[in-house]
Amino acid sequence: MRDSELKYFYPYSFERKLNLKERLKDRDGFIDELWGKTENFYESENYYGTRRNRDNLSLLESSLNDYLAHEFFDWERWFKNGRNIFSFSKELLEMLNHTDVCDITYESFNLPYDNFYISLKSLELRMTEDSDKVIEEVYVSVNRDAMSEKEYDVENYITDYALEFHFVGDFEGFIIKYHDKVWNDSGSGGESFWDYAFYFNKKENIVKINDAIKDWKYVFTNTFFPEKSEEVTDDHLDLFNYLVKLIDSTCIIVVNCLLYLSMPCEEKDLEFSYPGDLPFNFNKKLNYAKNKKEISKIERKIHESGYSKIQYVGYSYQKSSIIDNHNINRLSPHWRRGHWRNQRFGEKLINKK
Repeated sequence: MRDSELKYFYPYSFERKLNLKERLKDRDGFIDELWGKTENFYESENYYGTRRNRDNLSLLESSLNDYLAHEFFDWERWFKNGRNIFSFSKELLEMLNHTDVCDITYESFNLPYDNFYISLKSLELRMTEDSDKVIEEVYVSVNRDAMSEKEYDVENYITDYALEFHFVGDFEGFIIKYHDKVWNDSGSGGESFWDYAFYFNKKENIVKINDAIKDWKYVFTNTFFPEKSEEVTDDHLDLFNYLVKLIDSTCIIVVNCLLYLSMPCEEKDLEFSYPGDLPFNFNKKLNYAKNKKEISKIERKIHESGYSKIQYVGYSYQKSSIIDNHNINRLSPHWRRGHWRNQRFGEKLINKK
């Protein structure tokens, strides 16, 4: 059976765990639970500032709450922007994970949405070398604000193209172990363990994927080891190396998934289907619908209930079986090392794909 159950996909399991659709009805109250209520406090003479009152929380509790809030914001962005999920077959993921991207430029991206989610669970990428936890999926966002002149006063800081990646999985144990080894404005270490971004800028000569990776590692190093930080310990260095390895272990597969989704529609192996365990017998109702009007009505109710179609990618690459009397031998698609190339097409070859 294909992995099509709702519980397989993190956004749905996370929503069920915390009943997030109900939480959205009182979003501010939910944030107050995690961050503490906003209160005034004396900041200087004749001036009162505001802060979140977290005096009753330990550093670990604050970090875990920040981690949960961060997961909620990622889910909320996905939920409010189409709830798009791409589920790549394991076979296609394995091939893409062995496809070179070093010289690819950001101009090759032509993504179908600004916010979507890619399931990586079948690859079983371990969170760290010494952990049995895996990176399950990644939220992908095109940051339009970072590409807007209105957001910046200095022209040189305008980004030509900005991609943000938010990885998810069972990372709570990692937060518990390293929460006090990260310095940030809130004073807790639960916010940005599993995120990184590519900010492409021609003026800064950040155009190719490798350029963006080097740039983020540079930014990450300066953020992780600020000048006024406390003494750097072996644990700090271990955490830093873990997060650098996170980039190295995921950037190729994520970029290749985005390049595949950037291909022309007719060249992608894509199948739209609802999850197999929709609530309220929606799947059964769809099967017995008599006309397009009824189907449209049911699909509207599905969407209003918080669910959407899964976009299955590359399932024609699934392993074929050869039956040989007593044994079944499975053959993987033959793939040494792939690469992308730009191809001219159309009248006078003015188009490129």
